[in-house]
Amino acid sequence: MASIQKSTGDGDGGGERVWKVVSTGSALLAGVVTRKLLEAVWKKLRSGAEGDPPLNPADRRISWVDALAWAISASVAVGVGRLVAERLSAAGWERATGSPPPGIED
Repeated sequence: MASIQKSTGDGDGGGERVWKVVSTGSALLAGVVTRKLLEAVWKKLRSGAEGDPPLNPADRRISWVDALAWAISASVAVGVGRLVAERLSAAGWERATGSPPPGIED
């Protein structure tokens, strides 16, 4: 954690670069976790041959109901996952450095 504190206190913008890496990494991880969780929930709720989520909801072989259900579910899940990742990253940054991340007001 000392390296984060050093890079945020030197005044050369290092803290902003570190924050971008941290926030981008957490967003990517959240996306992967959210997708896996959403697929597992979809399979659990829709058992049988149609249990797999649609790979391409725009495919005409996918029913409108399934395409819309997947699109809405994925949109909500990704939005919530991103919010959770951003908030947790900001909280971790603040614990590590003692100040809010660059660009976030105290």
